[in-house]
Amino acid sequence: MPNVKRAPRTTFLALAKVRDLATSTDIGYVGNISTNGFMMYANGALPPRSRRILSIRFPHPTRGDVAVDVGVRVAWQRPDSDKPKQQTTGCEIVAIEPTDRLALLQAAKAYGVAA
Repeated sequence: MPNVKRAPRTTFLALAKVRDLATSTDIGYVGNISTNGFMMYANGALPPRSRRILSIRFPHPTRGDVAVDVGVRVAWQRPDSDKPKQQTTGCEIVAIEPTDRLALLQAAKAYGVAA
């Protein structure tokens, strides 16, 4: 794999559920996040290079839970060594509204720890 620079990751300490909007199914939760993407602990397999429209429910520091909708490309997926039925999945954000990006950044700042 080529040496690709990526945005700094922030380990997310609060529960941020991820929902697939096409199937109306909760598919996992955020493990870490950056301005360009996130790692998700997924409940099942998501084919690499597939595209999804997801909704992430973040705890917002002043507004309670906030749903952020994102278009993503699944970049990679690996079995989680600690939980055999779970997959760690890398998602690249390819589409997000400016107000949703702001809410994502505010949540990451409030509930994240720089990796």
